[in-house]
Amino acid sequence: MQTRLARDAIVKGRDLDSDGDPDEIEIRLEVTELNGHSADLETPALQFQIAPGIYPGLWVFSPKTRGMATTDFLSNKAHAVLRLPSPVIRVEQGDEVTIILENSHYFPHTIHLHGIDHPFLQSDGSGNDGVPMVSEMPVLPGQAKRYRLAPRHPGTFFYHCHVQPQTHILMGLAGMIVVEKNQPNNRLQTLNIGAGRVRHRSAASRESYDREFDLHYQEMDHRLHSLIQETDQPALLAKRMNREYKIAERTPNYYLVNGRSFPLSLRESLVVVAPNERIKLRVLNSGASTNYLHPHGHKPTVTHLDGVPLDQPITRDVIAIGPAQRVDLDLITADDGRHSYGQGVWLMHDHHEPAVTTNGINPGGDVSMIVYESHLQSNGMPKTHGSLEMFFDPAYYRGEIPVWGKLLPHLYGDENTQH
Repeated sequence: MQTRLARDAIVKGRDLDSDGDPDEIEIRLEVTELNGHSADLETPALQFQIAPGIYPGLWVFSPKTRGMATTDFLSNKAHAVLRLPSPVIRVEQGDEVTIILENSHYFPHTIHLHGIDHPFLQSDGSGNDGVPMVSEMPVLPGQAKRYRLAPRHPGTFFYHCHVQPQTHILMGLAGMIVVEKNQPNNRLQTLNIGAGRVRHRSAASRESYDREFDLHYQEMDHRLHSLIQETDQPALLAKRMNREYKIAERTPNYYLVNGRSFPLSLRESLVVVAPNERIKLRVLNSGASTNYLHPHGHKPTVTHLDGVPLDQPITRDVIAIGPAQRVDLDLITADDGRHSYGQGVWLMHDHHEPAVTTNGINPGGDVSMIVYESHLQSNGMPKTHGSLEMFFDPAYYRGEIPVWGKLLPHLYGDENTQH
């Protein structure tokens, strides 16, 4: 009851191969607008914070819900299931999967099953590839559409809106979809809300790995995301997004991992490990620029690209992940000087340097950490040599707190500091 999911948000049917787990899976998704236009221009509607004090306008696929969209009657904060990124969907190889898009938004949308095995047309002749005017008509406001698949290959894939993808994907209508190997008694965590740690892992994952994490990287241009905060008129928004907004002149301001930027990313996207473990990392880049993922203290092995296993896995400490690409990584924590340098709090970030900033201010961006359990505090945060407290203050990202002001105020305080 506490999830606030609708009764039909996830429906699991028959065990078609008699191996102890359901093989008919039906998932209903809606389109939710976060931080959108509000009569109170200082307080955006249905708030979701990506960094301290920062609320860009967003669209997300969200599981069908019931009841209030906010946490309580007095708050304008979005309920926990209504958030960025769009949820990770997990199904099993050979499952008969139906994803139903109930378009609760004011724009048309579709779902494209990127890289995952699906027919172009369904048995009734309706389109199934999500490309408007090519495989089907777009799903208009108030309409619903079923997408069907029975994937034949396991792997890490991607789903996203294909209506005007130059804006809709970047607004947040994109998520990871994972096809697990068909195994007996394989009851999956169908939705991993917010990505991060996979709490209920597949049989194949439990056989081969000690832990598993989903990492979804995105970047945003504030100019695009602010458009839905300036007006709630669909016709005007369509004009501004598709005629006036120039994607060729796009300059990202915000970089995120699993819907948050540093330091909020530390609350949800830490890769927590112990010595001598094998960790599975599934990584998606749904942004428009290449992510150069660099984990400090470790050299993971690239085992799969775009859901396809590599004949020759590659071990390296900077992994280039292009837009829409997926990479599967084996993170080995054996302290051998190559796979791991030993226990600690090891930074993990995009080595494209703007990505470690939030609106140009460092530290920020898509920073996370590989943290050994011995270096965790009781509150779940990493043990660090210095306090991170000031980075949780919105004033820091408004440029009101000097970067090193507390270390040597007489030297690094701004011009208004009293000496």
